[in-house]
This record gives sequence, structure tokens and C-alpha cells, in this order.
Amino acid sequence: MKSLLFLVLLCLFRINNLGFCLEEEARKDNNGVGSPGFTSVTSFGAIGDGKTDDTKAFLKAWEAVCKGRSKGKYTKILVPQGQTFMLKPLAFVGPCNSSSISFMIKGNLVAPSYTWYAGTYPTWIHFDSINRLVVTGGGTIDGRGSLWWGNVHKRPSAMNFNNCNGLRISNLRHLNSPRSHVGLSCSKNIEVSDLNMTAPGDSPNTDGIDISNCKKVNIHDSVIATGDDCIAINSGSSDINITGIFCGPGHGISVGSLGVNGDLATVEEVRVKNCTFTNTQNDVRIKTYQNGSGYARKISFMDIHMVASENPIIIDQSYHNGGTNGGKGKSSNKYQNCHLARPKSQTGNGKGVKVSDVRYTRIHGSSASDQAITLNCDADLGCVGIVMDNVNMVSATTGHKVFASCKNAHGSFYDSKVTCLKKYYL
Repeated sequence: MKSLLFLVLLCLFRINNLGFCLEEEARKDNNGVGSPGFTSVTSFGAIGDGKTDDTKAFLKAWEAVCKGRSKGKYTKILVPQGQTFMLKPLAFVGPCNSSSISFMIKGNLVAPSYTWYAGTYPTWIHFDSINRLVVTGGGTIDGRGSLWWGNVHKRPSAMNFNNCNGLRISNLRHLNSPRSHVGLSCSKNIEVSDLNMTAPGDSPNTDGIDISNCKKVNIHDSVIATGDDCIAINSGSSDINITGIFCGPGHGISVGSLGVNGDLATVEEVRVKNCTFTNTQNDVRIKTYQNGSGYARKISFMDIHMVASENPIIIDQSYHNGGTNGGKGKSSNKYQNCHLARPKSQTGNGKGVKVSDVRYTRIHGSSASDQAITLNCDADLGCVGIVMDNVNMVSATTGHKVFASCKNAHGSFYDSKVTCLKKYYL
């Protein structure tokens, strides 16, 4: 009789224990912990209460995954769902032993509730020299930028990726960066998609994505509503594809500014397609400084829809920024360590950045200002090879008409109301 009772109790214990194990495994799988190759930051002491400093735990997790302390078993760092991790400025630095590292952000990352010194890297979260890095997960990255916006010149970016070839970023929400939300520098073969970036329309210089010295970048299917450029393409960048972006508020998609402080600047092979701009200050813009050198060329804007935009189409070869929104430092990142080759030909003449071969195709919508198109080009250089093909804007104000202003701009127009363009002959 006692033996039978013992067997019954043992069975009940095993069944209960099995249920507990299954429940625990289900919980882990739902959060990604149970997936092959994942290691959670909580395994290294991260608390995730939104107040405790979890910086050291994140760095320990990175060291284990990147440098191979996990003996190659784990190549994916997990930030668990349902928790908020407060991080001080930190840098995840490679190269890593694994050929690919994943950073799965399912929970929330939040900056300190006070301003801080960024140190070597002028950014909150920095990734450097990591090939084939994947950053995704559906979580939120909150830079608490409102603490910084009153201090124009000493604000860090929220997240930067430098010398990260083969980078993949997707499915993340970025909030209120002190400065630009995501920076891409000195890298090639980058894919960015399904991002949602938000900051107040009057927050200074809170660009969505800044690109510098990058090649072969594909950005698509994202919503960017910030206080400055939704996407800015800076010097040294080429073969940039931008599609399916919803931008607004903000300053649109910009090439530049280029040539600040007389610098050599080069941008080419930029294609912007199938994008929508709503209540933006600018839409598609090229901006260069007069004392710079170099070129911006082979640029196309296609299938663009605009809703009540103040300045839908702009080329400005006399761009100047007095620093009221921190713009002067945008094209210069001292921490960059570029290994990409600099252009050897057509280095410019020091009298301006040449703008050529720019095509606008099937661009429609409404302008909040009467001057919908502004082509303000330098008297000596001019802008050449400008093509307007099926570009037609209407006024967002009933009864108003829109017009184009062209200064030293040469090119052609088809099915477009841009009669100010001058024909350019070789």
C-alpha cells in the first residue's frame, strides 16, 4: 500500500514538474531565449527595470558573443521583451570571431534621465568594425532627447554604425534622439527597413538616418517623422537606394550639406523612389556650400507624392547654416575610421560643389508655398543636366498658383510646368 502511494505521488510530481518545464520553455520561446544561439543580457546581470544601470551587463554579453567566450554556441544577443534597460553611453566594438552577430532588441532601451558626457564616440550606442551585424527585434530605442535639445552644440546621436559592412537593421522604433537617430558611416552593403522614427517637428537636428562615406545602401519601407532631414546623404556616399519612405514632419530627403569649411565632397548614384512627404519643410533637396569642392551627380527622384510641403524641390548651391540647429558638424565625424577608397579623379576646384545629372520624374502633390521649385545654382558652376519629366505641383491653398524659380540652372523639361530651365548645349 505504501509502495503504491509512493508511486502515485512520484507520478504527480513528475507531471507537475513537466508542466512547469513546458510552461517555462514556452515562455522562453515566446521571448526568443529558447531559440538556438541566443543569450540574454539578463544572464549577465541586466535588471531591466528602467532605472538600474545595465551598461556593464550588456558589455559582458557582447564580449561573450563577439569574442567567443560562449565557445561559438551563442551568436545572438537578446534584449528580452517586456523589460526596459537603462544604458549609459557604450560602444560594441569588433571585429568578432563569428562571421555574423545578431542583436535582437525585443524590449526597450532607454538613455539616462540626465545629460552625460559621450566620451570618445559622440553617440549613445555605438557599433564599430563588425561585419554582417544584424540589429532587429521590434523593440524601442528611446534617447530621451528633450533633455538635450536646449544645448545645441553638445548633443550626441542616439545610435551609430561605423565600419560595419553587410549591416542589416530592421523592425525597430526610435524615439527622441538628442541629435540624429541613426548614423551610418564608412560601411558598404547595408540594408535598412521597417523603422519607425519619431521626434517633435521642432526638435533641433534630429535627423532620421545620416549616411556618410557609405557605398551600396538600401533603405526602404520606413516611417520617419522628426525635426530635421528624414534621410541625409553626406560626402563619400554612392549607390544609395531609398524607396517607400513616409516622411513628415521633417526636412525631407537631402543630399548634403556638402563642402562645409571648404571640404572636398562627393556623392553620386542616388535613387529616391516611391516616397511620400507630408507637411515637411523641404522634400527632395540638394544643398552645397559655395567654398567647397567636389560633386553631386547622377541623382534621381522618381514617383514622389507631396502633401502641403513648404519647399517641395530645392537645389541650393549657396547653402549656409549659421549653426542655429547644430548643422555645421553634420558632415564631420571625428571618430570615423574609414577604410573606403577616396575618389582619385574630379576632386573639385575649390570654387563650389558641381551639381549635374539630376532627374525628377513623376513628381506630384501640393505645395504650401507659391514657389514650389527652387533651383538656386552658382553663377560660375551652374547646375547642368537637370531634367524635369512630368513634374506638376498645385497649391495647397485654394485660389493660389505655384511657380518655379531657376537661377543658373540648365537642362530640359517634359510635361512639366518648369519653363525657367535653360537649355544646356555642350
